[in-house]
Parts: sequence; C-alpha cells; structure tokens
Amino acid sequence: MFLIGRHYGRGAPKKAYFAGGSTGGREALSLAQRWPGDWDGIIAWYPAWNQLSAMLAGHRASRALAQPGAYPNPAKRALLRRAVLETCDLIDGVADGVVSHQSQCNAIFDPAVAQVAGAPLRCTGGTEAGDACLSDAQIAALNTMNTATRFNFFLASGSSGYPGYNVWGASLGAAAGSSPVHPIETFLNLGTEQPAMPVPAGAPYITKQLDQVIKLGVTRNPAFDSLALDPENPGPWASRFSALSTMLDVGTDLTAFATRGGKLLLAHGVSDVLVSARATEQYYQRLQAQMGAARVNDFVRYYEVPGYGHAVSTVFNATWDSLTALENWVERGSAPRDQITTDTVGVPGRQRPLCEYPAWPRYRGAGDVNAAASFVCTNR
Repeated sequence: MFLIGRHYGRGAPKKAYFAGGSTGGREALSLAQRWPGDWDGIIAWYPAWNQLSAMLAGHRASRALAQPGAYPNPAKRALLRRAVLETCDLIDGVADGVVSHQSQCNAIFDPAVAQVAGAPLRCTGGTEAGDACLSDAQIAALNTMNTATRFNFFLASGSSGYPGYNVWGASLGAAAGSSPVHPIETFLNLGTEQPAMPVPAGAPYITKQLDQVIKLGVTRNPAFDSLALDPENPGPWASRFSALSTMLDVGTDLTAFATRGGKLLLAHGVSDVLVSARATEQYYQRLQAQMGAARVNDFVRYYEVPGYGHAVSTVFNATWDSLTALENWVERGSAPRDQITTDTVGVPGRQRPLCEYPAWPRYRGAGDVNAAASFVCTNR
C-alpha cells in the first residue's frame, strides 16, 4: 500500500481484491476472517481451509496405498476411470468423459461389482491378475480414499474428521501422456511409486509432505517411520497435531467481512483428490448454518466444477473470469449470474455453465455438447 501510494501519489487504492488457490485459498479465507476491513472482494479456489485435516486424511490414504499389493499402477487407474465413466458419464445426459453429477456417481459406483467393457473390474477371487482388473487390496485402498477420516483429538478447524475424496471419475495420474499437465496431475495425485519407507522419489505428493511434517514438525525425529503413525489415533503425538492445527486451520466466522460489504467467490473442482471438494462443501454449509442461507447468499457464491482436479486437469482444465465477476458484484452491485467455465486441456475451448452449489450441469438433450448453452444447472 505504501509503494502504491508513493508511485501514484493518490493514497490507498479504492478497492482491494485477493485471489488464491489451495494454500492460497486458505490464505484468502483467513484474510476474510482476520482482516475483513482490508479487502473488498476475495476469490478462493480449492481452499485448504482445514489444512491439517486434509493432510492427515492424505496420510491415511498413503498408509492404505502402502499395503502389500494395494498401489494401482497407471494402467489400473485408467481402467478404473473407464469403469466409472461406463457407470456415471451418462447421468448428465451426454457421454463427454466428465462425471457431472458426482454425488450420484458416488452413490451408485462400487468398484467391487462394477463392469468395464463387459468384464468385472474386480479380479477373479480378488487376487492380483495384471492390468485388466483391480485386486481386493487395490479396491480397499481406493475405498479408503473415498471414505471419511475420523479424528479422536482436537483440531482448531472444529473438524472431527475429513470427508474423503471424489475418487470415482478423477484422473489419478498417468505414467506419461501428450498433455503438458500430465506430470503435475500425476505428482499431485498418486505419483509413480508406492508409498514406502524411505519415501521414494516418485511417491505421491501427500506422502512426501506428511513424511516431513511427521518427522520434523511432530515427532522431531528424522528417523521416525512416518507410515507407522495412525492419523486417526496418533497416541502421544495427538497434542502436537492439535497445536499444529492452530497454526494451519481457518475458522468460518465471516460476520465482520459480510457486515462491511465484502464479497466472496468460492470454487472447487469435484475431481480434486488432494484437497477435497467435499471439505469446501462443509465450509459453505457451516457458513449457512451460522449465518443463515439468505445472509450467506448476500455475499458468497460457491461453484463446483466437474472434471477439474487440484489446480490442473487433463479431463476439464477449468478457467473462469472470476475477477470480472467479483468486480461487477463489488463495484456495480451486480451479483454473478450465468457464469461460464472454459476447458483448456481436455477439449480446448469446451465450455460448461458454472453452477452454484449444489446444482450441477445437465445436458438439455440437444445442441453442441461443447457449448455452455447446451447445458442447464439443476439440483435434480
């Protein structure tokens, strides 16, 4: 602010906006809560607001993937995605490679009984039989990622658990591909090597992160076997995690921000398996419970993007002119309507309506499948 004032000679800017994603998304929500008078509008993409919960849930997934035979290689991940699409792709009325109604897919897809190209996804007898099926050990690890983590100790976010990840339909990472975002997507998802001790170079990002957090930030023992620590019942280390949560987690009291007229845009890709969209749903639901749905609607919009992962996606790499939407709301009093998101990787130029939670985009039954106008946001 000082530099802006000196350069332009006009004092402070008339309006101040903040935008960030992931850790930056957590920072965005922290600013809205802790310094509500400093910001007129805030954009938070896939915010890790309950960061410690997300990390511990990721560690639970790492422990599951580390079990003998539990780590699915890239070919098996691709097979799983094909099976999910056979079950869920047409829920929205069009086969476009995107699961648009994620909650419905979560309710009906079961890897233990699913079919792919007419054959069972589960290996005969549940034993490893190559890349054409998933073993029981691999199905168990994926189900662990899909289900909630429960914490038996205090966390500053007020969370008693983490709601699991939308694994079904997500691109969990390929060994190689023509897309420049493939390596990033793979690194942020399941990596290229099974979690183990010592942690291999190709291990998933969350495995590496928690190995260092546990060794250097919690136990303070560089030789500690991080995979031996149970994130749900960490025993003598629970108090250390509780203390760490007070530094990382963000609350949901945005009363002051709303009172001074601040506006908040929240957005999250439903295929994010590093920071779960289900957690952002919980954040939004907490706001509604605390302030009432009508009051929240006065200053918050929350959008979920089918097919979008954490920061990048080979399925639907979402872009959105969020700053213009925020400026119009703050400076002109025009609340966001009929927002559109554009894919830059999966099908470059493909568009979808950006639906306000809990709505999702359904094909109208006619029209260009790559045009936003061919879809309608629905809660049904």
